[in-house]
Parts: sequence; C-alpha cells; structure tokens
Amino acid sequence: MPVVSDYEILIGDSNVTIGDNSNESGFTKSFNTGGRSTAKPAFISFMVKGMTVTNENADVFVNDTKVGVLFNNNGGNTNQWQTQTVALSSSTLNSGNNVLRVMPVTNPTNASDDFDNYVIRNVICHFPQSA
Repeated sequence: MPVVSDYEILIGDSNVTIGDNSNESGFTKSFNTGGRSTAKPAFISFMVKGMTVTNENADVFVNDTKVGVLFNNNGGNTNQWQTQTVALSSSTLNSGNNVLRVMPVTNPTNASDDFDNYVIRNVICHFPQSA
C-alpha cells in the first residue's frame, strides 16, 4: 500500500523572533492538516538560532498539548542556524484546524532583558495523508 504525505508551511523564508519586545508570550500560529491520516504520527521541523545564554529549552505545544522542546544552544554562536524536529503522536494533531505555540525562554544573566531571544523560520508540519 502506498504511503502518501503532505506538508503545511507555517513560517516560510522569514524570521520570527521570540523574546523581548517580540512574541513575549510565545509565538502562536494556526494551521490546517485536512485529509490527514489520523492513525499515523506527524512531525514539525524548525530552523532555530539563538538561545545561547539560557539553560532552558523552549516548550512547543500543539493544540495546548506539550509535544516537545526546541533545544537551547547555550554557549553557541548566536548566528548559527540549527534544524530541530518535534514529533507528534497521532492523537495530538487534528485532521483539520490546529494551533502551534512556541514559548520564550528566560535570560538568566541580564536584569534588563527578561528573555534570551531566539529566531525561528522555515517551520513546516509534515503529515501522512489518507490514500
């Protein structure tokens, strides 16, 4: 039996900053996975840079369920992009409307900044389709 898959681009080739003065309560994006095969898992891929001061990881939620984290790059290069992937169980993702939420992380070293800013881009949800 062939396996058919699809994808939804949540953020394309543009930067979204999460942290001080931008998405301080977290970044939220609605997306649709209509026609998804509900018996199979899916995943969301992210390009991430920043989070070089914090020891925290950024929580990732889909439909108000924590599905994973974006790992910090403590001590790393602030200009270096990483690809990170979060897997979704078949019961978390709806076949239809969904909401992604990515949370900020604290800055433990600077009293003037509450958050250790980071940037995401090329956020794509990959999911199996019903054949």
